[in-house]
Amino acid sequence: MKKKLLFLLLSSFVFAQKSQFIELRNSIKDKNHFAKSLTLLDRREDKNIGIVSHRKDPFEVKFEKDDLEKLFSDWFLEDNKEHGNIQYFLVLENLKVNDIPAEKSVSGHLEMKMSTFLKKNDQYYFLKKRTISKDYPQRDHAYITRAIAAKISSELANIIKDSYTETGLSIPISETDLANYEKIISEKLSVYNSETFTDGVYKDYKSFAEQKPDKEFAVKKNKEGVIKGVKRVDGYDNLGKDVFAIIDNGIAYKKTPVSIIEIEKDNDGIFIMASQEEIFPQYNSTSIIVGAGAAGAIGGLIAAVIDVAATKIRRQNASYYRIGIDKLTGEYILPENFGKPK
Repeated sequence: MKKKLLFLLLSSFVFAQKSQFIELRNSIKDKNHFAKSLTLLDRREDKNIGIVSHRKDPFEVKFEKDDLEKLFSDWFLEDNKEHGNIQYFLVLENLKVNDIPAEKSVSGHLEMKMSTFLKKNDQYYFLKKRTISKDYPQRDHAYITRAIAAKISSELANIIKDSYTETGLSIPISETDLANYEKIISEKLSVYNSETFTDGVYKDYKSFAEQKPDKEFAVKKNKEGVIKGVKRVDGYDNLGKDVFAIIDNGIAYKKTPVSIIEIEKDNDGIFIMASQEEIFPQYNSTSIIVGAGAAGAIGGLIAAVIDVAATKIRRQNASYYRIGIDKLTGEYILPENFGKPK
């Protein structure tokens, strides 16, 4: 019995030695030559990524080399022969894979979280953040381990490339505070530590979070005082410019593809109450909401109605969810039961 148990243990150990390497082959070229360097800061508590199966054989997912800082630095240098002055940092916060047993098969699962910063005067400035949670059913992937490794590599490349053109939030933090950067930065952002909102038009989340409205634009209303969009202060309205939000009389409104919805605030942050149709109008099935969106756009804001009658119709024709707004990126935080299209 002992010999049989030992054989099974040894067999499992041998099988676990199969490896699926994460190949850093995607381009991370900085076309504008702003970047001077890329440094990986591996903040994972557990450096082991995990094991995922392909056709019942377990594969350990791992990087090609153990020295990850050098691996990422070499990746950057290979794609960037001309260097600028900006030091970029990629913080790897979480990277895990595992099997999810099902009734007739096993699916793979990936959990990933990372963020990027630039360094200036020994201080770090937040740029981007990305969190991935994804299942890999066997029916959808001929080779699950390869699909997961390719996803990891592409997500790493994407956040790095996106960071080259990101201006970042204007709040410096020290290297020792990187482990708690989300809490520290959000507590210093004006939109969260102020009791009121500043009126104006906000072209992106960064300006909204820092409460610095765009001086070139103003809120446009009709004669009844209903918000109809945005306008240039010089009088020209024929623009395709998009905006993140507007604030009027201290009330903030989030722009969605078909409407502008009031932004609410509580102890957990800011959020909107919205339906799937308002966030993903291509899946809309109610003519009322489509009709509101068809009214036209001015300056990238749909001429949505915020008066009482329209709000009543809106709430009668959709299922509503609390949709959070990420404190650092402005991206939607969708609840688990939200009908997000795949």
